[in-house]
This record gives sequence, structure tokens and C-alpha cells, in this order.
Amino acid sequence: MALASINGLDGAMGSSLNNIAPSNDIGSLRSEFLQMMVAQINNQDPLNPLDGTQYVSQLAQFSMVEGIEQMKMQGQQQATLLDTLQVLGSTSLMGKQVTVPAQNISLSEAEALQGHIPVPAGTQKLSLTVFDSAGKAVHEQEWGGVSGEVGFNLPSLPAGDYRFRVLAHKDGQTTPLAPYLSRTVEKVSLPGGGGDIMLSLAGIGQVSLFRVTEFGQP
Repeated sequence: MALASINGLDGAMGSSLNNIAPSNDIGSLRSEFLQMMVAQINNQDPLNPLDGTQYVSQLAQFSMVEGIEQMKMQGQQQATLLDTLQVLGSTSLMGKQVTVPAQNISLSEAEALQGHIPVPAGTQKLSLTVFDSAGKAVHEQEWGGVSGEVGFNLPSLPAGDYRFRVLAHKDGQTTPLAPYLSRTVEKVSLPGGGGDIMLSLAGIGQVSLFRVTEFGQP
């Protein structure tokens, strides 16, 4: 009866090995396996010895799973280190100018805005209109036969909320575009649940670091 129970354990172990998840304590499982293996060897039937190749195969499976688990842990550690370095590096942006796409802006005081517009090739006319919070156009500007990148400088606008409308005209069709504005970084933060590093920009609010197209001086 004892031999039958021990030999039956060998088959159960083989089945369990196929269901091991990387999150298990591989070191503990390996220790238990070795203890069972020694018990089976000590209690095997001399007339019907156990097949040693099964143990070698199972040990190899343990070694492979251990290696995968170690690689996973190292990858997680490297990802955490990279995130930390990115946050530390991003803190140097405090008080500096960055350029991001923006359709709206809220000014706390009068300010002259500047930025640029990426223009599709073949554009026959480009128009920029700035609306105040009441929907009234407070600034309009047009360019003809442009492509590449067009810079603009707006006159001083009083404190308030503004919306930009940029249209590229070609062969009777219009394509809406986003202007890119230069704004000051007021705060750098990393969401508690993970995700992109966020920059708090003057007049625009929270913007992902990866939406920044240019970094400038204060």
C-alpha cells in the first residue's frame, strides 16, 4: 500500500508540473519535489525500480520555469528603474518652455502667444482664427501657397478663454489642423496607477510628456 501511494504521487506530480504558473514560489516547489523524489527512491520496489529519466525531465522543467521567472523579475525591475529615471529627468523641465498641439487655451493675464502650424504639402491657403469664450473672432490670419511649417505670433490677448481654428485649403477641400503653442511647464507628475508622465502647462493643463514636440528655454 505504501509503495502504491508513493508511486501514485509521481503521476500526480507530473500533472502538477504542467500547470505551474510563473507567479508560484518555484524555489519552494523545487525543494518539495526533491524531498518527494528522495522519498520515492528510498521506498521504491527493488524489482521494479523507478525511471530516473522522469526526474531529470522534471528537474529540467523546474530550471526552465525558474529562468523565465527570473527574467520576468529583472524586466519588471528595469521597467521600474526606467520610469524613475524618466520622472527624475522630467523634473528638469520645470519652468521651461515646451511646444504641444493645443486647440484651446485659458489666459490668466494678457499675453502675446506664439507657435507654429505643420502644413500638409500642396496646401493652397492656410487660415488661422482665434475665438473668445463668446465665440467672437478676435484674430484672423491667412497664408497662401505654404507647406512645411508656418510660424505665427499673435498680438497680446486679454485674460480669458480662447479657441483656435486652423484650416488647410486645397482644391476646394478644407482640412482642420492643430496649432502648436509654446507653454511653460508648471508641474511634472506621474499617475499613481502608472501611465504617461504628465506635464501641467500654463493655460493648457495636463498634457502627456510624449505629446511634446519641442523643448525650449525658459
